[in-house]
Amino acid sequence: MSEKFNDNGSDPSFHAFLCQWAAQASTIALGMVIPALIGFGLDRLFGTVVLFAILGAILGMVLGFWQLIKIANPSNPQIPIAGSSGVDKSPDTGDNEAV
Repeated sequence: MSEKFNDNGSDPSFHAFLCQWAAQASTIALGMVIPALIGFGLDRLFGTVVLFAILGAILGMVLGFWQLIKIANPSNPQIPIAGSSGVDKSPDTGDNEAV
């Protein structure tokens, strides 16, 4: 069975894998930063010193670590392991039934 490659000789599944991990990393980063920025905006709106910014930063850290733990969970079916395509590559013996 031959592997399918792009015109430049790269494996498209590897690019998809990298894009998925980049999306997860940006989700974690934005999940940590946005609550702090919202807290900063609330501080300016209500005239408080840094109360809401600190609460937003704490909330952002909790959300970021929660997302990181979700990603790092080895039983997470949303994140493929490098090199796995999710296709069963076992030899066909002819005794497999369609599910």
